Amino acid sequence: MKIAIIGGIGSGKSSVLSLLASYGERVCDCDEIYRKICELPMYIAQIEKEFDAVKDGKIDKTKLAKIVFSDKEKLSLLNSLSHHLVFAEIDKIYKKNDSNLFVEVSAFSVEMKSYFDEVVFVRSEKSTRVDRVKKRDGHEEERILSVMSRQMSAEEMESVADFVIVNDGSLQALESQVEWILQWLQG
Repeated sequence: MKIAIIGGIGSGKSSVLSLLASYGERVCDCDEIYRKICELPMYIAQIEKEFDAVKDGKIDKTKLAKIVFSDKEKLSLLNSLSHHLVFAEIDKIYKKNDSNLFVEVSAFSVEMKSYFDEVVFVRSEKSTRVDRVKKRDGHEEERILSVMSRQMSAEEMESVADFVIVNDGSLQALESQVEWILQWLQG
């Protein structure tokens, strides 16, 4: 099965993925896959053509982000250019072995639900998430809240999730929930 790990910025998706990896589960991260796609000459050419966001032969991610996060149509266009490439790479990874593959998806959309067999939503209080991102990335609260405002709401994510992990407690509490999901998936 392909299992999406979703949640807003700072919710703890990466912590869940790390725990799963430590238990011997297969994991991958869409952000890492997308970084590799951003190095493909044909993708760079598409971004240059559609967004004029290439500098010195590389995608200018800051410029591209400003363009797509201020225009929903441009964001949809970017998604139409990138999602099929990301999913093709996930499929390659998945086909190497028929065991479960847990995929961290930071930019989840409702349309992706049908691609995954199961969806795990990592939920955490907004203030906790802001504090985590401040500590992790050193960003100002205003910038973090801006990113949050562009993501699916917790209620939307929960409505498409098959499982919900609440990540507001201890590491031990998080481990217990991850272990429960693994037991459930093993039947």
